[in-house]
Amino acid sequence: MKHGRREPLYGAELLQSPLYSRTCKEAFRIMERLAAAALRRAGSVRNETTLAGETGLSLPALEQVVHFLRLAGLVETSRGRAAGIRLARPASRVSLLEVVRAIDGTGLWARCILGLEECSDTMPCPAHPAWKQARSLLEEHLASQSLEDLTRAVTRRHRARKPVEARSQKPPGESDLARAAGSLDSMGDR
Repeated sequence: MKHGRREPLYGAELLQSPLYSRTCKEAFRIMERLAAAALRRAGSVRNETTLAGETGLSLPALEQVVHFLRLAGLVETSRGRAAGIRLARPASRVSLLEVVRAIDGTGLWARCILGLEECSDTMPCPAHPAWKQARSLLEEHLASQSLEDLTRAVTRRHRARKPVEARSQKPPGESDLARAAGSLDSMGDR
């Protein structure tokens, strides 16, 4: 642990797609953590500091993303003794597309997959016909998937990884030096 920051509760592979902005990926992490808490206890309110630690975000970054999510009506915030953040609706009633649109707007659907400034039916890039079909399917799929679906998928991945991590750990009592040497041995030639 460096400088008192905890690692996020799930791997960095969550939403590594180049289609979404960094802020949108942060919003997904925040919303997934809020949904996980709400699935454990309906109406659950999360403290900003705890949520920042769970998502690996700084407090200012968390506050910025939460501001946009609140404006979109996806989260509610409260101040005072019961200060915190919670989902505005049940996780099963918030689509992943709503999160994307709250942060990235509808720009994803108009953006060129190859990054060209101008890309349309009249001025297509080489990937335009395929991307036009794919983005339509992606939009439909994101609209049909909820935060509850995302949370359950993250939970399954986390649980599936636990047995692998447990098997890779050395037995208790082994020295740190022996553990370090073992991890260097397992790296092999790269």
